[in-house]
Amino acid sequence: MACSAELAFFTDEQVKHYTLWTCSEVCEALTFLLENIFVRYGNAIYRQVIGIPMGTDCAPFLANLFLYSYEFQWIEKKRKEKRYDILTKFKSCCRYIDDLLLINNYDLMKKVMTDIYPEELVLVPDDSDGTSTPFLDLNISIKDGFISTSIYDKRDSFGFPIVNFPFLDGNIPKQIANGVFIGELVRYARACTYVTNFANCTRSLVTKLKAQFFTDSTLQRSWAKFCDNHILLIHKYGKHVLNLHEMWR
Repeated sequence: MACSAELAFFTDEQVKHYTLWTCSEVCEALTFLLENIFVRYGNAIYRQVIGIPMGTDCAPFLANLFLYSYEFQWIEKKRKEKRYDILTKFKSCCRYIDDLLLINNYDLMKKVMTDIYPEELVLVPDDSDGTSTPFLDLNISIKDGFISTSIYDKRDSFGFPIVNFPFLDGNIPKQIANGVFIGELVRYARACTYVTNFANCTRSLVTKLKAQFFTDSTLQRSWAKFCDNHILLIHKYGKHVLNLHEMWR
């Protein structure tokens, strides 16, 4: 592997002006990093022995590599055993970091998860009924053979308020704050299959932003800009969605 302060890539050749690492050197450096993680809390210093710190640049990549290595070994084992009947039930399985979504798996994962992953990694299945489940920021539902999605935010069930949008009485530029509102509208429109879910999410957002000193006129202008720039995105809801802002008053 070749790396510099700006770039890193895999190569089998000598590259000028780059620091070159062999596979064993990368593994040795990675082992040292994982075994020497310390956190200071007050006057005490703790060594982290389980997992890696969240928020570090390498954390998502290491988590993916860690899980993939076990998944690949298990798949290869089943392939060599010609257990295609088992592998077929995982063809609609996907994973984002440590969140798994399985479709038409018939609960097979619950039976084989200890064969795939190490014993210290415990999978916690959700308590869904098999026709709807949250995955990342989506709630996925199947009804009458039709798949629909809506926004899911686990913070909605918290017993305390969450501060997660700008306050206009602060020093943040208003243009950036308005962009946050439009960005959320785009996210809702992409995630919500039905206009009812989109309208509910939008109304809740507007209520929260008004409490954080956004004005009606500011929100109305941002809504108009959103509709102009993303008309194809909200076309699926029908023309009445353009009047949604009238419900905010």
